[in-house]
Amino acid sequence: MIYSNQLHQALQVLSLQKASICIHASMRSFTEPIEQGILTLVDTFLDHKDTILVPTFSDQFLERPTAPYMPKQNGVGDYSYFLNNTYDETKIFNPNCKDITTEEMGTFPTYILNCKDSKRGNHMLNSFTALGPNAAELISGQTAIDVYAPLKQLYQDDGYVLLMGVGLESATILHYAEQVAGRTPFIRWAFNDRKQIIPVSAGSCSEGFNRLAPFVEPYKKSVTVGGSVWQCYRARDLVDICAAEIRRNPMITHCGDKECERCNDAVLGGPIIAFE
Repeated sequence: MIYSNQLHQALQVLSLQKASICIHASMRSFTEPIEQGILTLVDTFLDHKDTILVPTFSDQFLERPTAPYMPKQNGVGDYSYFLNNTYDETKIFNPNCKDITTEEMGTFPTYILNCKDSKRGNHMLNSFTALGPNAAELISGQTAIDVYAPLKQLYQDDGYVLLMGVGLESATILHYAEQVAGRTPFIRWAFNDRKQIIPVSAGSCSEGFNRLAPFVEPYKKSVTVGGSVWQCYRARDLVDICAAEIRRNPMITHCGDKECERCNDAVLGGPIIAFE
């Protein structure tokens, strides 16, 4: 059993007090139960006056591609997969909804999203949700096109990224690092509140992000809680160092699958946008 005092000690080791923290967590990584479960884990951060930021993606709001929002080099090949897919045209996203792709996001973001005082960003497919003193500030800039505004705010606030039992392939902030390096996010499609299909920005493949680990290793703090290895980085370190490495060697983020259209097009710089 993992007790509250162990969690408090972990945050003290990582110097995470009154901080904004983007958290990616595998609850299975703890290998033993936490006293009162996720409630105790979340309350530990809030007791330290921290603000939690998590991705709360919702693929169920994806809609069919439409011209002119089908640029070249968009990580989708000839668009046939998306054009031939089936979509739910009855639901429209709003920041107050609780829809989330739970099987991909996991139980920790789902819990944060359903907390009474959490604040959700305004992005149909790749929203972020925050809980804590700086929640509103972190998510306020997110829009359909400015998908990584919460991570930019985390960077500006000198916040942190905490990987609890997961690796850099789960660190969404590295998509922001790609953008800083000069890559254009991919375009996907969703309804706005007037049920018009609009372009929305989305990320690339992240399976190759662990190849950046050696470059940020000197900046990592770590602690183990139960069986869960926590890796903590300053957001500024991750973004600055990884963006520089992506500029130097664009192939560093490639997952290694020669057929991966998202990686192949990301390495080329992302979609060639010809619309406003």
